[in-house]
Amino acid sequence: MATNLTTARPYAKAIFDLALRRQQLLQWQHLLKMLTVVALECKKRKLLSNPQIKSEQKIDFFSDAINKFPEATNLVTLLATRKNLALLPDIASVYQKLLLAHNKTLEIKIVSACELTPTQKEQFLVALQKRYNCEILLQCHIDSALIGGAVVYISDKVIDGSIKGMLQKLKLNLLFKD
Repeated sequence: MATNLTTARPYAKAIFDLALRRQQLLQWQHLLKMLTVVALECKKRKLLSNPQIKSEQKIDFFSDAINKFPEATNLVTLLATRKNLALLPDIASVYQKLLLAHNKTLEIKIVSACELTPTQKEQFLVALQKRYNCEILLQCHIDSALIGGAVVYISDKVIDGSIKGMLQKLKLNLLFKD
């Protein structure tokens, strides 16, 4: 996966730069989402990795999504000739991160043991906006295995305030205590 993201990053950056110059950021975001859906369906059916299917045929799978957008046709053709069509979901993911950074928005995921109330969500939102001085796109998920508390994912940071996490730390401290 890290290799895919590394390979996808230059494509996403080039697309982002083009979209920014042409003021088409949202159009490209939408287009990349559509291409991702097609790529994932083709991947599921093993069409992208099938050596018996020619690049031209693989490009045809994407024709409905790209027919009104010449740059998208160029992108899909380039990826097909380089046998990189399976990278489309990763390209879309990196593009989304670039778009969020451009809009000074931070995507944060909170996983809690039970559903957060609207008040709790608002408190998280206000605290995070104050801390990071930007707009926050908050995603809330539930994982009852946490027992209580929450785990917050911010970019490459993880803040574990769950009871499960605390019990794991306690266990490690007891096991490795001098």
